[in-house]
Amino acid sequence: MAESPTVTDTVIDNLIRAKDFRMATIDRFKAQSKIEPLGFRQRMLNKMGTLNNKAPVTKRIIQSELSQEDFPSHVSLTPDGNRRWASARGLSVGEGYAQGAEVIKDFRRWAIVDNSVDTISTFLMSTENIERRPEDELAQLYTVFAEFFNGIAENDLVHNEGIRHEVRGNEDVIQRLPEKVQNSIDVMEDATDSYVDKKMVFLLGYGGRDEIVNAARQTPRGGSQIQVSGEGEDDSQFRQNLLVGDLPDVDLFIRTSERRLSNFMLYENAYAEFIFKDIMWPSYTESDFYQDIYAYSNRDRRYGV
Repeated sequence: MAESPTVTDTVIDNLIRAKDFRMATIDRFKAQSKIEPLGFRQRMLNKMGTLNNKAPVTKRIIQSELSQEDFPSHVSLTPDGNRRWASARGLSVGEGYAQGAEVIKDFRRWAIVDNSVDTISTFLMSTENIERRPEDELAQLYTVFAEFFNGIAENDLVHNEGIRHEVRGNEDVIQRLPEKVQNSIDVMEDATDSYVDKKMVFLLGYGGRDEIVNAARQTPRGGSQIQVSGEGEDDSQFRQNLLVGDLPDVDLFIRTSERRLSNFMLYENAYAEFIFKDIMWPSYTESDFYQDIYAYSNRDRRYGV
């Protein structure tokens, strides 16, 4: 599980003694108009929600600010920083990614099970990663992937909630993956194939530019095939040739550790709201998730207008 600070009995006692003051202050701030979360109001909520100046903002405080209408439908996720997290702790690359896989499971529960997110697209590995990473590192990652996908096929929560799981990417690249990884993908997809309403898509051996170029090559050209109106070009034919074109446009993009797209879902992220977290993915917590949703809910989405 992701890191979490220890909450001592003394801290809890202090929190209880301060409860009346804290709740009155919170109620006063809640009565005000919402302000961008990085502003004064959010800093005050952060301060009041912090235990002993170490614990993250409690999810309870942020949840009180949210309704299910505030949640995005489609979240795209780049869970970066697993290697650096492991290195800082003297762990292997595989151990870092295994911990990151646990947080992906947690994220699925926070978003799809506990709340109204219905689609998560997760960038597991780019084509460039597969071509450039050292062989011993790739071997560790492939072991983690195989265990992760096989585990999904047997996960009670996945089946109780009816969450479809798929892997998409460059087919030539995926066909070059070790047999154990390919088999685990088949097992996972077969086990969740009948589910429709909730979906988790893993991008493996994927590149955004490659996706667009391949879709363009498959799309018929000529005035009779593509309709243009005053509202712009009809992209329906083009979109159906994209690897993830059947998914709704991304509402919220979250990336940890870095501040760039890295060739991820360039077409589908066109009007997404972006959140970059200055933490490494294995340290991402439930409180981080709710802070990100709160930030998203306070954005004024303009869709290019």
